[in-house]
Amino acid sequence: MSLSTDEIGKLLKEFFLSPVQEQLNRETIALDMFEKARVNWAGRVAIIPVHTGKGGGGVQFSNNGNVPVASTQDFAKLSVEARRLLARFQVDGMVMTAARKGNTDQVINWMEGSMDLLVEDVRDTMNQMVFSGGSVMGFATLPNAATAPGANIPNVGFFGDIQKLSLEFNAVGVTTCNLVNVDTGAIITTATVAAVDTTLCTIDLNPVVGAIGAAVSDYVLAIEVTSNNAPNARLAGATYAEEPIGIYGNLGSSVMFDVTRSGTALNSNGFRPLVGGATRAALSLDQIQQAIDGVLNESGEDIDVIFMNPLQRQSYTALLTANLQTITDKAGRGDGGFTGLSYGGVEIRSSRSCGRGGVILMSMKHWKLLQLDKGGFADFDGSSLSRVSATDAAEGYYRHYYNTACTRPNAQAVIAGISI
Repeated sequence: MSLSTDEIGKLLKEFFLSPVQEQLNRETIALDMFEKARVNWAGRVAIIPVHTGKGGGGVQFSNNGNVPVASTQDFAKLSVEARRLLARFQVDGMVMTAARKGNTDQVINWMEGSMDLLVEDVRDTMNQMVFSGGSVMGFATLPNAATAPGANIPNVGFFGDIQKLSLEFNAVGVTTCNLVNVDTGAIITTATVAAVDTTLCTIDLNPVVGAIGAAVSDYVLAIEVTSNNAPNARLAGATYAEEPIGIYGNLGSSVMFDVTRSGTALNSNGFRPLVGGATRAALSLDQIQQAIDGVLNESGEDIDVIFMNPLQRQSYTALLTANLQTITDKAGRGDGGFTGLSYGGVEIRSSRSCGRGGVILMSMKHWKLLQLDKGGFADFDGSSLSRVSATDAAEGYYRHYYNTACTRPNAQAVIAGISI
């Protein structure tokens, strides 16, 4: 049976598109969790009102019956705009003709391979953006020492998307960034990244304007990139401003969806460095508990999931196996591993998109995946394919308009400076 391009597109839509969209959700660990917090909205901007502070007055004890002065409350609006994710595939006209010589099933089976590859690209990109979307690429643990402007700080421990930072750095050999104090949201100084080691997950920093003063405890600073040298290394033609804001950006940026963090309750206050600079330390159960207790003290909220890199899980399982005796399953067979991990009932999830050298503790009810639609292949008047102008081919594309937002950063925590 001879099929036109439009007929092929209709058949693909009927028999193939639905399972492709289901694969996108099922096969991405971090994205799956965010999909559970999916919220649809209409309009240009999604507004999230947040309570950021309270003034004096309002409540007091009084023996004389005098009424206290009225209290004041501080509010802010997070203005979240959708980001446009597009993925495109193309089918050669001669190949389609050869497929039509067989039957409809052969056409669909051949197209399935092309669309599967596209979905794989979409899945990988969205899962990566859950963590490192936007200009904040991760966090640096700095030593407890003052550093003068222009003085190079070598081998600084980095937790985040080291590959993305490396692509940015290697484009021109220099990357400019803001060093953001994650506990206050204030920009301490600007700096350049002078070297990136993707194996050891370290960077060299050179403060440009202003010194980094000595601290009572080690610094954890967000690396907020201000240059835009090689964003297309991952997303062709895109800039960091066109990416959805990931976990690192939601917790570490100096400005959160048009709201300046400094001086507000939008700071995380849950960043805990094990050590600073080139020296890292092994993860401990005490550190995890301190981070959980810190979130509870700061926000009154409970952590319900812990994210780490799969290679980082080894450091956690080592803490458990040190105190275990021989384990047998119900059939009496020796079992030296785990089917799942948790801490105090909090599930531990691993994702290759999560950086090495740190752990993220999250309260998922305060995260939203905001979208204008659920994402899928574009529909051209009932067909998923359209002709390519001046080319013997047809094409289609996947599109999703969305962003991710944390509505309560102080209910989250990060442990940085862990041995890798």
